[in-house]
Amino acid sequence: MAQTEHDDAEEVKALSQQGVIQLNQSEYHKVPKIIDAANAIAQKSKDPVSALYAAYLNIYYHNTLGDSENTIKLIQKTLSEVEKHPSEILLNAKLNYLLYGIYAEWNDAESATRYARKAIDLAQKSGNKNILSSAYSAMAVCYSFRYEKTGDLKDLKAVIEMCKKAVSLYHQFPGHVSDYTHSLALLNLTNYELSYPTITLEIRLEIQNNTKEIFNLTQHTTYNQNIRAGAFGVLSALAMKDQNDELAEQYLLQAEQLLLTQKPIYYHVMINIVTDLAKLYVKQQNYQKAYEYQSKLTEYNSLLYNENQVETAKRLEAQYQSRKKESELKALNEKANSLKKEKFLYIGLGIIGLIGAFFMFRSYHYKLRYSIEREKKLNTEKHEAEIQVKLQEEEKARLKAEQELLTFQQQKLQSEVLAGQLHIQHKNEVLQQLQTQLSDRNINIQQVVKEENRVDNDFEKTTFRIQELHPDFFKNINEKALQKLTALDLKYCAYIYLGMETKQIAHLLNVEPKSVRMTKYRLKKKFGLDENTALDSFFQGAFPQNNTRLT
Repeated sequence: MAQTEHDDAEEVKALSQQGVIQLNQSEYHKVPKIIDAANAIAQKSKDPVSALYAAYLNIYYHNTLGDSENTIKLIQKTLSEVEKHPSEILLNAKLNYLLYGIYAEWNDAESATRYARKAIDLAQKSGNKNILSSAYSAMAVCYSFRYEKTGDLKDLKAVIEMCKKAVSLYHQFPGHVSDYTHSLALLNLTNYELSYPTITLEIRLEIQNNTKEIFNLTQHTTYNQNIRAGAFGVLSALAMKDQNDELAEQYLLQAEQLLLTQKPIYYHVMINIVTDLAKLYVKQQNYQKAYEYQSKLTEYNSLLYNENQVETAKRLEAQYQSRKKESELKALNEKANSLKKEKFLYIGLGIIGLIGAFFMFRSYHYKLRYSIEREKKLNTEKHEAEIQVKLQEEEKARLKAEQELLTFQQQKLQSEVLAGQLHIQHKNEVLQQLQTQLSDRNINIQQVVKEENRVDNDFEKTTFRIQELHPDFFKNINEKALQKLTALDLKYCAYIYLGMETKQIAHLLNVEPKSVRMTKYRLKKKFGLDENTALDSFFQGAFPQNNTRLT
């Protein structure tokens, strides 16, 4: 329609939305062509609004690829132009919402709150209730940071009040908020309401009504199994609070079957469902079922890890192609500028040569004119040689940058695979212990599952931190050991390497400080260290980390 009406701005907006859809479907390789088409139209039309939406698509592309720092720079640059066009207040709101998302992912509550508040103000001015609902939900997340720190009921009420603002827009302005956005707002509200220490009858009825509305909203749409499964999870949690394990089990099994109908399976929600089922069966002392769902949990974790690896590889490839393209464009621009200058230089030299030839012809006739032309030719050849040398140096620099990027990608993937292998190996050992001890009625399997979940979380955070500081840490630490290191040994090594004290480690692992000191003594023996050599000094010397400590 935009092409028919010859409306360049609307055509770029349509291309921008098409690119966003492709990115949300992880089809990264299709987006650069759309970005090029949008930029071409914007440059041809010279319409500032077209350029803004072309820039927005480029920003969304970098943000989806995980290039957060570059995304922030591009947004700040674009915002200064967007603010010059009051009519594009909705685009301004979207850019601030993206900034909120980046800082929320970084757990920077102050910055996330600032940009979420800006998104709310701009969305209100724009009149777009759909993005306003999302902005209210974003502010609820910002408030939840404070509640997680304080645990104060007043902070929880502030979170819930903001969620209710997001929910209320759907009924206040019929047709202005999408069913999907409203379903997410309802699911967020019910999850936060479950955090109340006491569920009153009023809260219970509100949770039940909200989940019923979620089911009604999502019954005729596709790719919503994760939202519907989340609603079943809420009802299951409510049943567990009532000590109605049978009803909780029914809700969880319904959620599991629902998630299996979506291809690919949304593993993040599925992992939560099978975890709750495993805990429920342990509580019921149905150890066979508990083992079955614990095995499923391991399988889904492995599949999620593989899926994340594939997604990471696709993003890295897209980042590489994007940077390669930017480098090539920069080189072409520099070459074009150089040729332009060279052209002017030739024109200038030609004019000078003509003027000089005219006067020299009258003074020295043919001999002096021949000398000037020879000098001109030598200067031109020299200039061409200098340009050729410069282009060769630029090509070498580009090849070197590409090689460094490939090396970095290879090291990062290797370190992630090693960390994943250690994690899976540890999970398999736990499953084997659980299987062999099922006959022992005295073992507290619920405590084993709870402890394993806590170990998973600690190990995952520690692994991520170690990979950021030293990608080859786990590989090199095994090579330096004189004896084989267990998964628990590696965790102690990681905590000690990050500068944690004995009490900190004991608190995280829920053991006595004496046990930590004994483990440190055992690790010294495995590394062949004497009693006077501190483990942290040994690790810091082997793997320097610029004095970064874990707090």
